[in-house]
Amino acid sequence: MENASKALIMAASVLIAIVIISAFILMMSNLTSYQESSYQSNLSAQIAEFNNQYTTYDRNNIRGSDMISLMNKVSDYNTRYTGEEGFTEMQITIKMNGYNDDLAFDHTNRIITESQYTQDNIYLIVGRPTLNTVNGSNVVTSEVTSGPIRTIENKYQQKYCNQLASEIANIASIANNNSYSTSKKNELFDNEKILPNSASSYGGVSAIYEDALKYYEYIQFKRAYFDCVGEPEYDKNTGRILKMEFECTGIGV
Repeated sequence: MENASKALIMAASVLIAIVIISAFILMMSNLTSYQESSYQSNLSAQIAEFNNQYTTYDRNNIRGSDMISLMNKVSDYNTRYTGEEGFTEMQITIKMNGYNDDLAFDHTNRIITESQYTQDNIYLIVGRPTLNTVNGSNVVTSEVTSGPIRTIENKYQQKYCNQLASEIANIASIANNNSYSTSKKNELFDNEKILPNSASSYGGVSAIYEDALKYYEYIQFKRAYFDCVGEPEYDKNTGRILKMEFECTGIGV
């Protein structure tokens, strides 16, 4: 009888142990499932947040100023993550559709000279980001640190660059008048009070006019309209947006 009782106690102990182990395994399985679900949910949210930065441009009648913002964003992204494992370069194509000449005051392009812009040559408009390596990671410290537009803005200050663009016809009449001497052109320009300093301090009217032509073209590009054509393409592995294409449809005011 005593042996039977001991056997029953042992059997009960084994059964309890099995129940406890089973419950523990089930709990761990549920925990793992929850963690995996939570991870996938967070990953999906991160992908959606990333894509939303770019899908906002998936529309028509986008201004060139928005295209510049997009190009800076793509340039920053590609520069920041180049060389990292699993990174795929984002590809953006902007087709000018023959509107280049309409951007230039004298129909001679100085800034928007290409018929098509991609992630490989957009720096010709927006400049290049500054890239430093900090603790093994790429860090972009500034969106644009070089390029013709940044050079002009640094030379005159942006508010005066806008004034140069708006006064382009007036500047052209002075710069292109061959009956004036260089000193006379500088004097006439200074009388217009377009810039805070004398024309000679900026290299003379001819140099100012050349910069004004470039910045005028840049302003016109910012006013142009673009359509996103086709559907954005997504990376099959990461789900992140990978390709977008745009076409210029006209020059705005």
